[in-house]
Amino acid sequence: MTAVTKDGCTVILGGYTTSDALAEIEVAHKYKVPMFVSYAWSSDVTKANFPEVVRIGPNNDILASAFAPFLSKQHYKRVAVLAEDTAYGQGFGEAIRATATLAGISMDEQTFKRDTHDLRPTLKSVLAGKPDAIVIAASGRDGPALYLGVTQTRNAGYKGDIVLGWDYVDEKFWKATGKHGVAAIWPTFSAPKLRFAPAGQTFKHLYTKKYKHQPLIYQAFTWDQLSAWKWAVETAGSVAPADVIPVLPRIDLQGTMGHIKLSNKPGTVHFNQWEGVTVYFDQATKLGALDSTAKVIATIDGP
Repeated sequence: MTAVTKDGCTVILGGYTTSDALAEIEVAHKYKVPMFVSYAWSSDVTKANFPEVVRIGPNNDILASAFAPFLSKQHYKRVAVLAEDTAYGQGFGEAIRATATLAGISMDEQTFKRDTHDLRPTLKSVLAGKPDAIVIAASGRDGPALYLGVTQTRNAGYKGDIVLGWDYVDEKFWKATGKHGVAAIWPTFSAPKLRFAPAGQTFKHLYTKKYKHQPLIYQAFTWDQLSAWKWAVETAGSVAPADVIPVLPRIDLQGTMGHIKLSNKPGTVHFNQWEGVTVYFDQATKLGALDSTAKVIATIDGP
């Protein structure tokens, strides 16, 4: 806030993590300063419909929407969703169920308590339906039941696919699941090798030359934010926020990973939002696999 109120800041770049970004967009809106968000996923960031706020990066709606085409690509006929009893789990699980049902997949949804230590009663009902795949709709935050959907499902003899509803596996996952975690599938916005567009190749070269390693996805999105603000300033012919904000919805440029134009549907998450984010589905082919070593089994491009 000090940067805006005392230092004369004319733009806020690099919005990162949901908790921080949701607080920051309120400041940007109150003081009418453009703000660009790169890696805060909550739908509320753009659902707020603040004209000052632009997201060039992923959101939870994009992640959930990728499940139906993924499930279809895998030729699943019956899928069960185990949804955590949190706002995220219920919302995410329902979004998957609804979109996959429209795609012609038979869906079953069961709720589990985040603090339970035994999923076997719920799994008994789920496995009776003989699903081709089970989706665990949870946030990925620690909780007693988080990994039981993997371990107790495998211990029950289930041989189908287990698809996680969060975007990574890490040491905690492998410590909790062990061999049962092998073959787990999860969605992610970051492939082992990012697909850079021509503009992105230039960025990648410059970044690697300076830092001696390749950029991560959110660093590419932050570069896109700077480029988008530059575009808006040049289009407005001014750096003054009052001049720049009206042109933000018209942003149109080549970004690091594709052509950047914003969706603008008032009253929805699709407001000043770039929809071209790609979702990858990774699979652990061996014990201890991470994003960097997993096998990409499906790629779902944004519209």
